Amino acid sequence: MYVSPVTLLEMQVLTEAGRMRLRRGSTPRDVFADHRWAQDDPPSGDWFEAALDVGWTRDIFDRLLVAHARLRRWRLATSDATIIEHLNAHEYFEL
Repeated sequence: MYVSPVTLLEMQVLTEAGRMRLRRGSTPRDVFADHRWAQDDPPSGDWFEAALDVGWTRDIFDRLLVAHARLRRWRLATSDATIIEHLNAHEYFEL
């Protein structure tokens, strides 16, 4: 399963803000080191240009995650109600 590099930064921000807890002693980098994940690295120019079309949110992480999935033509795995509300059914997989 592919994971977006923006997820690493979002996890770090949420952990620092106390809004996310990882296992004791774990860091977001540790999560990404798990062999079950493959980090995708889209070209930043194309990725950020795709993010220009995601104008329904001011959450930069959501915007970049949606843009990444659209750029790759992948379904975004999410439980975020706001994202689900704004994507077409073929664009997401609800968790």
